[in-house]
Amino acid sequence: MTEQSAPLCRATGLVKEFTGAGGSPFARSTRFRAVDEVNLDIRRGETLALVGESGSGKSTVARLVARLMDTTAGTIEFEGRDVTHLRGRDLHAFRSDVQVIFQDPYSSLNPKHTVERLVTAPLRYQNRAVPGGARAFTRSLMERVGLNPDHSDRYPAQFSGGQAQRIGIARALAVGPKLVICDEAVSALDVSVQAQVVNLLTTLQRDEGFAYLFIAHDLAVVRQIATRIAVMSRGSIVETGERDRLFENPQHEYTRTLLAAVPRINPEWDRRRRAAENARRRAARAPETRTEAS
Repeated sequence: MTEQSAPLCRATGLVKEFTGAGGSPFARSTRFRAVDEVNLDIRRGETLALVGESGSGKSTVARLVARLMDTTAGTIEFEGRDVTHLRGRDLHAFRSDVQVIFQDPYSSLNPKHTVERLVTAPLRYQNRAVPGGARAFTRSLMERVGLNPDHSDRYPAQFSGGQAQRIGIARALAVGPKLVICDEAVSALDVSVQAQVVNLLTTLQRDEGFAYLFIAHDLAVVRQIATRIAVMSRGSIVETGERDRLFENPQHEYTRTLLAAVPRINPEWDRRRRAAENARRRAARAPETRTEAS
């Protein structure tokens, strides 16, 4: 397998068990398997959506892949390297390649820190110089995520939910990641704001070329952003496929149940959406074609 065709990230046989006890201090401890033999490939530059109902194990998989928690069993490879048991400096360096955007921006942003301090924190923690200085670097990132660069000295509470999530996105971009994990990153936002943030994520991916692991339960959002979809139920992946194939011809009963719960879209609107999307892709490729011809 060539380096180009090899997946950016591969999870093999992932298992995560949690141990707990009942309400009594004398109760026997029990083990709960939240993730059960999960196999997952994330290709370079793609968006793999991991979907399923609440409690299916999606966020636990995200945290395992990001090495925010240790596996009970299984392996995680990143760019062909086993990163399952990284510690110390090696794990520290891995953080530059994989970043996470969390569901609640306010709980993931320190309320006592300004935007400038929040955005540059990942670089400082890794003892890396901030290119061009903290103020200029922060202003540049704020512009890229659609925020007013003059607000770099404000605090998270002074922003709306959608704006605060854009700060989280800017922070994730600061270290130049190769994989960005979006853990229900738009589910707490209003529908109109969701669309804006999804469009931003799509634009940033096109410009930067990183991959997304997109954790979600909203299939309408998933259909807009995903390249491929993995469906998860009770800790296991029951079906994986290209986005359009999975929506049009689901194979597993659980997938069909999930899709049946999605509000129906007018077929004519959907046809026009696809036609417009194809037209945009052709227009984007046109300058390259003209350059080659000249």
